[in-house]
Amino acid sequence: MKKVFARSIMAIVMIVTLLFASIPNISAATALDTSKKVSISLNCSKSGYTFEVFKVGTLTVTTSSPYETKYTSLVPAIDASVLSGSTANALKALDALETLPSTAVSQGTWTTSSTSTTKTFSNLAQGIYYIKATNYPAGVTSVTNSLVALPYYNNSSWVYSIPAINLAAKVVDDTPTTHKTITNSTKNNENYTDVSLGDTVNFEIKSTVAGSSSMKLGSYTVYDDMSKGLSLNKGSFNVALLKADGTKITDLDKSEYTVNVTSEADGSNTVFNVALTNAYLQTEEFYTADVKYTSVTYSAVLNKHAVVGTAGNPNTYGITSNKTDMSGKPLANAEFSIYKTTVDANANTNAIASGVSDSTGKVTYLNSDGEEMKFQSGTYYVKETKAPTGYNIYDKVITVKIEATYGTALTNGTYVTNCPENGYATFSVKNSKIVTPKTGGMGNIIFYGLGATSFVIGVVLFVVSRKRNKKNK
Repeated sequence: MKKVFARSIMAIVMIVTLLFASIPNISAATALDTSKKVSISLNCSKSGYTFEVFKVGTLTVTTSSPYETKYTSLVPAIDASVLSGSTANALKALDALETLPSTAVSQGTWTTSSTSTTKTFSNLAQGIYYIKATNYPAGVTSVTNSLVALPYYNNSSWVYSIPAINLAAKVVDDTPTTHKTITNSTKNNENYTDVSLGDTVNFEIKSTVAGSSSMKLGSYTVYDDMSKGLSLNKGSFNVALLKADGTKITDLDKSEYTVNVTSEADGSNTVFNVALTNAYLQTEEFYTADVKYTSVTYSAVLNKHAVVGTAGNPNTYGITSNKTDMSGKPLANAEFSIYKTTVDANANTNAIASGVSDSTGKVTYLNSDGEEMKFQSGTYYVKETKAPTGYNIYDKVITVKIEATYGTALTNGTYVTNCPENGYATFSVKNSKIVTPKTGGMGNIIFYGLGATSFVIGVVLFVVSRKRNKKNK
């Protein structure tokens, strides 16, 4: 589930706002049209920002002596700054407020997008306007808001509108990066591992933090979409804050984040997210200078839906065999077991998978749950434990090697550069027929015995007959 976004940082460009000091006390004889409306134009080439315009001051004009034109604050926090003509102090005071008072009247909002990069707020009453970023992408670390006074007096005339304010130039953003790794790889590589059915794979999603102490986030969520061959261990989650070098700063309490599984079913992908709570994001801990990353760790178990072969980054393989007689005819009902060591194979103990040949002679190896066994690469040992009726058992231990090699680059969705064809290691076993040696059955013994007796009797009769003949002569 690895995605790395390039970091881009735009320097803050300060937009020179109009000084209140530029509004002198002048007589009503100056050609100020108090009935005329003012307008504010904005542009922003970056998507995902929402800006809101608030009226925070009014223009007051006295038409009797003493004639005077001045701005009056609608927000008590900036009253002194307005009276002193300090734009910087007034903007700082407004930025420090968590919420604006109801006396600051919203003139509308604008959300930027790829198709909405400019906006003009027109037909506004004369006064002081505060342009505030109220929502922004997660990667934003600072936004310089704006304060505009309209109209303002420029040399010899009044100005009722200003050139468009480039809000994108007033944003410092650092697009968050996310990096997912396997932390217990059997191949000593964070991107891939070899695993067998039922093995546990440990993952870490490391993401850069966002926001700042002055711009606290409303939400911060890490997402993952797991393959159907992995079963999520929901109790395995842990969230921590890390330094830039990966050193752990602290583990978050379980109450400071939530794990939300949004899709989960046997045979389909598991989709989940880990969200820091809004309450935690309002604390200072998340925004301290040494916090660079969040670390989300969790585990999953390889299940029966894992794909055999090169697909995925937990890779797994299969073993099959074919059973025939000496002439190559398929034999059914031969039983085999697979072991991790020759000692176990010779002793017929600790089998990790077993199978029985079907009518075609093929053996599919199953685990104790009756599921097809998936194996990590390595060496395994197979033993025939029962031969088909009428055949001799093959009593030698068969060595099976699953050999897989990996490269450093992801190519066509895999790091595997070589493995058994179609992901399966195969072998064949031939059996000879049982032949009963003819050592003389009971029938032969009796036959030959009777023959011998008849021969003896014949000899006796022959001798007796000769004696009688001699006597008669």
